[in-house]
Amino acid sequence: MDAPLSSGTVRPSAAMATPSPSTSYRPLDALCARLDLRMVADLVGQSGDHRDVAAVSSGSTGSACAVTVGRLPGGVVVTVRADVGAPNSGRLMYEGLRQVQLGGGPVTELTGVGAAAYAYSDPIAGISVVTYDANLYLTVTAAPLRAGADLPDGLIAGLSATASSGLSALRA
Repeated sequence: MDAPLSSGTVRPSAAMATPSPSTSYRPLDALCARLDLRMVADLVGQSGDHRDVAAVSSGSTGSACAVTVGRLPGGVVVTVRADVGAPNSGRLMYEGLRQVQLGGGPVTELTGVGAAAYAYSDPIAGISVVTYDANLYLTVTAAPLRAGADLPDGLIAGLSATASSGLSALRA
């Protein structure tokens, strides 16, 4: 895995631009088709099947998709969840859920992805990158295709690049 998940900071590549504070986001069908998974594929192999799901709830619209990247034994399933809501709703979700995550284990602060971002590891769910900007709350998670398999070094940077491509795709 990348550097140990702690209170450290990971700085993704310069290609991951932070959107401006005046940016707003809109729901998007077929989100998976718009994601840049090249960095993840460089680590585990080429992309495979993908599935998109969209749901509307009171005050926000959620989109989710999953992509198989690579093959057994080292491949992963990348899941992306995008919640688009009222102005500044992304920050409210981010701050509330980040406090919950801090109680569950260490996080790694990320720079250059959205207004703020962090990564964390879960022994069952894999590695997640969480970010927000304006009215968007975005989570990108990679879980191994084979239960208990090790995830590759550099995966946080790959998921950060995928999150940045999601931010770009969802920008209104």
